[in-house]
This record gives sequence, structure tokens and C-alpha cells, in this order.
Amino acid sequence: MKVLLLLPLIQLLVISIQCISMDPTQLVYDADGKELRSDFGYYVFPANPSNGGGLIYVPSGLRCLNFVAQESGKTLLGIPVSIKPRNASADPSIRQSSDVFIEFIEFNTFCAKRADWHITSRQPRSSSGQHQYLAAGNEDGIKSFGLFRIEKHGANTAGYKLVACVDKTPCRDIGLFAYKDKTWLTISDNPFMVVFKNAN
Repeated sequence: MKVLLLLPLIQLLVISIQCISMDPTQLVYDADGKELRSDFGYYVFPANPSNGGGLIYVPSGLRCLNFVAQESGKTLLGIPVSIKPRNASADPSIRQSSDVFIEFIEFNTFCAKRADWHITSRQPRSSSGQHQYLAAGNEDGIKSFGLFRIEKHGANTAGYKLVACVDKTPCRDIGLFAYKDKTWLTISDNPFMVVFKNAN
């Protein structure tokens, strides 16, 4: 009889754990195990430290438009970003699967001091094939308000994946596309797993 009474409780516990694991309000943590915050800057690194360095912007040749690429050397920090929730609140914590804006915060060009990320149909000159590229800054110098999400990818996978949400189409993973001497960030079926290092 006691066993029969325990069964519904065990089932309820299993369901609760599953709900928690899929809860979109779970916090995102940096490489030191601290909560990601909208008022801090972060370097974005590959979750696997042997897979190159941080992220940088590469001028496109068009006014104010840059492409996002990865540093080849694993010791190179790249350029820090800020991550801010789409729905601003007094809570600075960044949560998984929530809409966020991402921008480079050390952007030394005549266009602006910051450059927000978005997906563009433009392509770098040193590229090949049909890809949708991750860009920073816009041709007209105004904000693009590109939306992204930070999500887990598999229960046993280290780090997080970045997801781009373009217009009203389904959100897509951001991955890497290597061509000649550059590694670009593009829409991909193979997500680029990353960690965040506090830049403050």
C-alpha cells in the first residue's frame, strides 16, 4: 500500500524536474559560474578552448556595416559585448531562451561607439557560398534591433548556443563558417557553443 501511495509522488517529482529543466526563465552563467548581467560586458569564447579565440568585427567595405568573425588564436580575447533583455526590467540577470539584444561595446569607428548584432544578406568579400552572416552595425548607421537568444544545447553539452530570431521566421542557430583565413559567424545547422567571460 505504501508503495502504491509513493508512485504518484514519484511521478509528480519527475514531471516537476522536467518542467524545471525546460524553464525559459533559467539564468545564464558566465565561465566563473556567476549570473550573466545586462550591466556587464563579456568576451564570447568557444566552449572548447582549443577551438580558437574570441569574437571581433571585420569591416565590410560598406559604410558602418561589419561582419562578426572569430579570432584564430585561442589566447586572443576579441571584443567584449553587452547583452540586454528585449523587455527591460530592474533585474539585470540574463535568462535562457529570452529575447536579447547583443552589441559590441568597444567599437572604435566614426559610425558609433557600439555596434548591435543582426543577420544580414550581405556577404564578406572573402567568402563563398550562400550564407546568412552575423553582422555588427548597419549600413545607414542606425540600430537594427536584431533579436537573439542564449540557449542550452543538449543535456551534457558545455556552454550555450546563440540563436538568431529574424523577423517572424523560426529562430535559427548561429554557427561557424571557415573560408581561407577567416572564420565567420553565420546561420548554421551546427551551433557554435560558447561561454562568456566577464570583461569588467
